[in-house]
Amino acid sequence: MRACTKIIPTASRILASTSFGAAVNAAGQNSFAVSATSLGTSVRRFSATPPPFLVEQWEGWEAGKLVLSNSDCEPIKQSSLLSMADDECKARWDDLDLGYGHQKGCEHLRADILGTFNNDSLTGIEDFTDEGKASKSSPLTVDDINVVVPAEGIYLTMNALLEEGDEVVVAMPCYQSLHQLAESKGCIVKPWLPTVDSRPGNDSFSLGPDNTKFHNFSISDLESLITPSTKMVVMNFPHNPTGAMITEGELQRIVRACEKNDCYLFNDEMYKYLEHKGKATLPSVAGIYEKGISLGGVSKWGSLAGIRIGWVVSQSKEVMSKISQLKDYTTISSSRPAEVLASIGIRNRNLIIQNNLDIIHCGKGYLKSFAQVHSEHFEWIEPEGGSFAFLRLRNEKASPYVRELAEKANLCVMPSDLFVHGGDDSLRVCFGRKDAIEMIDTWSKHLE
Repeated sequence: MRACTKIIPTASRILASTSFGAAVNAAGQNSFAVSATSLGTSVRRFSATPPPFLVEQWEGWEAGKLVLSNSDCEPIKQSSLLSMADDECKARWDDLDLGYGHQKGCEHLRADILGTFNNDSLTGIEDFTDEGKASKSSPLTVDDINVVVPAEGIYLTMNALLEEGDEVVVAMPCYQSLHQLAESKGCIVKPWLPTVDSRPGNDSFSLGPDNTKFHNFSISDLESLITPSTKMVVMNFPHNPTGAMITEGELQRIVRACEKNDCYLFNDEMYKYLEHKGKATLPSVAGIYEKGISLGGVSKWGSLAGIRIGWVVSQSKEVMSKISQLKDYTTISSSRPAEVLASIGIRNRNLIIQNNLDIIHCGKGYLKSFAQVHSEHFEWIEPEGGSFAFLRLRNEKASPYVRELAEKANLCVMPSDLFVHGGDDSLRVCFGRKDAIEMIDTWSKHLE
């Protein structure tokens, strides 16, 4: 197997390799000015074309390998999902025409999405008032929602709202587009980095009252990073790749800091509802802050990554208008069959989420036991949400370790150096699928 790391070409080489880039390069307009963050990160040269997406280009996704880094949960078969459909969704599925859909997404689906911002049980659009507003006190309406491909939601938001020179604070390490798109536009990106702290555990897998380690994102550190010049704060909780969580009180502090400095707050909430035992689900930032922007979808908690349905939500009419205008240059509208399937998933989310949490609970415990048995190789840092752990290697670098594991055990695990500020000493190991336990056994045999 090839090495799981890549040499990234310079931005100017990437851009020049396209016909459009060659024309722009000839005009001398292909690069932005060099900029560096205030936290001493390396200087990066910016280009309108982002560099390769390391996680998505990872060689571990190659067919024929056992992959223990799939971040979604156990996929649902279409036949199983359709068997969950209520009468309304069955009728929509059977009578569906395959023309273009609504640019923002069909109103039935947006009404179902709106319900996820409240505590209402999802039984259909009867849970909503005649005005299309949620039946509880949420300020959001269906018009504040645009249905997108999840990754597209990040692309649209960053390109619609950010400009060269803007200051952006990003919780890192993270999914590459959450920081890379801002960097590629010439923004000044300031990383908000976690520490590893010890505190009492809060679930049945805790090591003990004094020696459980967690990744911790200090709110005080974030407050010191946000300035009157900050245009946007970008975060994702439950956090990918560490599994870190913040509390609702900490979220309120973040909102107050953003309000004070009049900046946007973008939260990637794709792993929402996959909080581990003892951790509460956070409210969506779009529902509690006027300039909050929430990215959601059915890929992770819903086991429906293949239908490519997500959403961007904000109270800000200006934000949603800019995103909608830019979407005309990307997908225009969503797949109409996928919209119906997403509605079925959302209306049955309690059942789907509980099933996934059961798998996560079992897989997390199994992985933790594996790490303890092989403690000479690994250090366990407790994840509190999501379908993965950031397993630290004690004495080896991640890149050569995963290369050897792939070659000798046919098992692919994602190294931390695919994430900027992820270091090269950790592995993102996922346990949201049923086959994770079998792959952990394969790994254990390799170590014997």
